[in-house]
Amino acid sequence: MSGRILLCAVLLVLAGCQSFGRGVAEALLEASGRSTEDTRRCEVVGPAFEGLESLLAKQDGLPPIGEAGPGRRQLKILYIHGIGTHLPGHGSALADRLARATGLVVTAPRSKRIVLASLLGGAEALGEINVIRMVDARRQRDAAFYELTWSAINRRAKEAIGFDQSSYFTSRRASINQAMRAFVNDVAPDPIAFAGVNRERILRAVGQSLCWAASRSWDELPVLTRGVACGPDLPGFGSRVGRDDLAFVTHSLGSRAALDALQQLVSLPALAERPAGRRVVAAFRDTVVPVFMLSNQLPLLEAGVEPQEIRGQTARFCRPDSPERERRFFARTDLVAIGDPNDVMSYPVPVEWVDAYVESRLCPRPINVFIDIAAIQNLFGLGEVANPLTAHTAYDTDERVAALIARGAGHPGAAPIVRSRCSFREVDEALLR
Repeated sequence: MSGRILLCAVLLVLAGCQSFGRGVAEALLEASGRSTEDTRRCEVVGPAFEGLESLLAKQDGLPPIGEAGPGRRQLKILYIHGIGTHLPGHGSALADRLARATGLVVTAPRSKRIVLASLLGGAEALGEINVIRMVDARRQRDAAFYELTWSAINRRAKEAIGFDQSSYFTSRRASINQAMRAFVNDVAPDPIAFAGVNRERILRAVGQSLCWAASRSWDELPVLTRGVACGPDLPGFGSRVGRDDLAFVTHSLGSRAALDALQQLVSLPALAERPAGRRVVAAFRDTVVPVFMLSNQLPLLEAGVEPQEIRGQTARFCRPDSPERERRFFARTDLVAIGDPNDVMSYPVPVEWVDAYVESRLCPRPINVFIDIAAIQNLFGLGEVANPLTAHTAYDTDERVAALIARGAGHPGAAPIVRSRCSFREVDEALLR
């Protein structure tokens, strides 16, 4: 019994972005039995939000796909993974869930690939983007899923402990302990490298992803793009801003990388130094961007980060009558934190935290979703426990999560599963005035 308790405690500490350990923890939890009724909680706290559906609906009055030129509106969904080694295709399960939740049931027979290059030149690896096109059966609604794979950036950081996987060391460990050690060796270097030498490279990868999404339609992308950096000198730079709609879906460390990349753009004077950059900035100023953050770690990874230039001053920039509304970057950034309270690596984003740490010119609006991804079980009569690894990793297979991203919460158009399974507690900023 004491050995089982110790193993559960270790698993709680080692929760991360890979599926290792799921079977071990689930085997332990099976001993207490499982209820046939799904009683997992789901609570949404914040203003009502509409999800991807409202962005796709903007295409309903357009000519069907194939009858319109490359200027036709499209939804771009940027997906950014978290810690651990990832290969292209890691976002397939999530893309499939979102496609079904939004009715985008038809896909292109193959994806398009962008091997990222740096504006700084050189041969540094920034990862790649796998672009998946999804449309509805009527060919009326069109979306492109931009799956960023940046984990190659940290490959060298993991080579320093590569020796630990030789049989000389692995043969000395118990099998389960060795599996845990391999898991730690894969994920532990990522947040350390992000806080240190590789932070700027990861942010450049995110920035390049945003740039490509903002500069090319699906039709304008070749099957393979290699050796070309996206920037102000690229023909058509930013030409899709104001024409296409944009949404982020991020996981774990990917949430920190996405927000930091956006905050970096806000304070980047070079972006507005050229006519093309000024057009992009002006178009972004009227854009509402949702960021759906799965198991986000924004508060945890705030440690060691330089404070943003302007904080707690959204009233100066974000209201229709704000005196400096021309200096905002987005009209609004919805920070939708979707997290399992039993995930030891996930944090909510309270409004007080957003005021204190997030750049005001992004016009952030926090929304928190407290959702049980892992079922809570009774552990041999000693107390309740939820599998921490499931709580951190299984968002891409949860129907409620896909429905929340697809159709939001707090309004009549929310998905039936959200209306029946999730409670909604509205937060109204106007009550403060």
